[in-house]
Amino acid sequence: MTKKQLKELRMESLLLAAVEEFLEKGYDGASVDAIAKRAGVSKGGFYHHFPNKEVLMMEANQKLSEPIMEMVEKACLNSSAMDGLRQYIKEYLKYWVSRPRELSFLFLSMSKALGAPALMEYYREYIKQSTAFFVGMFQKAVESGEADMRDPEAYGISLMGALDGVVSYAMIHPEEDIKILAERFGQVWLK
Repeated sequence: MTKKQLKELRMESLLLAAVEEFLEKGYDGASVDAIAKRAGVSKGGFYHHFPNKEVLMMEANQKLSEPIMEMVEKACLNSSAMDGLRQYIKEYLKYWVSRPRELSFLFLSMSKALGAPALMEYYREYIKQSTAFFVGMFQKAVESGEADMRDPEAYGISLMGALDGVVSYAMIHPEEDIKILAERFGQVWLK
């Protein structure tokens, strides 16, 4: 194993350990010692990769966001903006519903961001990128004649918020068929 691969493996272990530790003990209750121990690295090893828990939490969020960014790229490649959005909605809902612990971590992180400026800045950037994706897709749909809407920006912002609300709904109602839920949601937003 190369040094680079070993470093990536240690960072991955720390990120996974952090998610578990934060979920079990909350942000304030989780210690660097416990995270390092859970990951199988020394406390010094932790600090070699991360300067503090806040940066670790941001990195864990970024890691959890990677599949979402892949979904965005895939949707943007679709020749139909509306079909790309439908595809994204379905994959986004399926992703989060199949990962309840990660979703819980995301909610924990968001609540912690209220008092952590660096984490809040991370979320601002994430929301900015997400909004740009939705707005861009709606603008593309208008330009291609797929959709007729006066304010693609308002549609993009509201779709983004509503989609996260549907994720919460789906988690509270696990009996719902996610495919049908995604189709129904798409019928409302992607006329």
